[in-house]
Amino acid sequence: MVCWSLQGNEDIDLRPETSDVRLGTSDVRLGTSDSRLTSHVSCLMSFFLCLVFCVLCLFPSSSEGAFRDNFLGARSVAMGGAYTALADDADGALVNPAGLSNIEGQQIIAALSALHVGLSDDSFISQNILGYAYRQRRAGTLGIVWKRLAASDLYFENVLALSFSRAFGFYLTKSEDDRGKNLFLGGTLNLMSWDSAPTIGADGEVIEDLPGWRGLGFDFGLTVWPSENIPVALALQNINRPDVASNVSEVEERLPIATRMGVAAIGEDITWAMDMILRDGQIDLRTGLEKRYGQNFTIRGGFSLENLAWGTNFTLGAGYKPGEFTRIDYAFVYPVNTILSTLGSHRISVTYDFGQ
Repeated sequence: MVCWSLQGNEDIDLRPETSDVRLGTSDVRLGTSDSRLTSHVSCLMSFFLCLVFCVLCLFPSSSEGAFRDNFLGARSVAMGGAYTALADDADGALVNPAGLSNIEGQQIIAALSALHVGLSDDSFISQNILGYAYRQRRAGTLGIVWKRLAASDLYFENVLALSFSRAFGFYLTKSEDDRGKNLFLGGTLNLMSWDSAPTIGADGEVIEDLPGWRGLGFDFGLTVWPSENIPVALALQNINRPDVASNVSEVEERLPIATRMGVAAIGEDITWAMDMILRDGQIDLRTGLEKRYGQNFTIRGGFSLENLAWGTNFTLGAGYKPGEFTRIDYAFVYPVNTILSTLGSHRISVTYDFGQ
């Protein structure tokens, strides 16, 4: 059986002194030297590896659960799914709710996708996302995201995520106080459900009709900006380990805790991100790049290694801004050695910012 769950804010002043980069809807101050950025990345990678070791010790693996869906809008997908540190759109609450603090004003995002097009059984797997976020400068940022996965008329998954994020200033020296807020904390309450069509026998009689499942899941995330253009993030998903077995099942099927760690480097025209995901005794790696051309066009690419090599996905995508507040993104995912005879997965999303 397949089970599922999708997944103090003061003014955030990270505005540039030299040049601006549009990262989601918030401006991030850039470093003035490429060598300085390289140095920061090197230090951050060391910290990242230490964090991996600590999490492995604190959160032992589990062999239960089958939740595997992590992808969000087209921008995230095109970058290989490396989005924990860059979760700066409304749908990012499903990965790292702390990222909502990057949003200014209000934002709406909608995404449509066709997964694994061209399967031999002619089945159609779709995934739809609709999200909204509102930032109140003094109180924090609220987000709500609805996500639905459907496998033809046979199986359905839904999640309604209610999130909150707040930004704080955390510095080791007083000389850094003028940098604004650099610590984002967030949490998500997931209202989850799944259902399936009844099993019909050869004689047309119903053999089994499971009642499905409804329950709650809890996520937590944090993002730290040790440098103005390098975020480091940690997110814990399914903290309460909900039992997603059918309501009539006598066997527990609890989702494993998923630990996501991410780091990103944001340059004037290029953004790089990498995620490591620990879940169910498995380690997944995801990385991606996006290159901006002017103010309106972006290309993206990435790949993911499921369980370090067992499954590999290559991703490509592009983004276009037809106006100041609107962004249209497309992503393509091709599985190399898992699902064969497929034309890949395709996703398109539209993001609109308003009320700043």
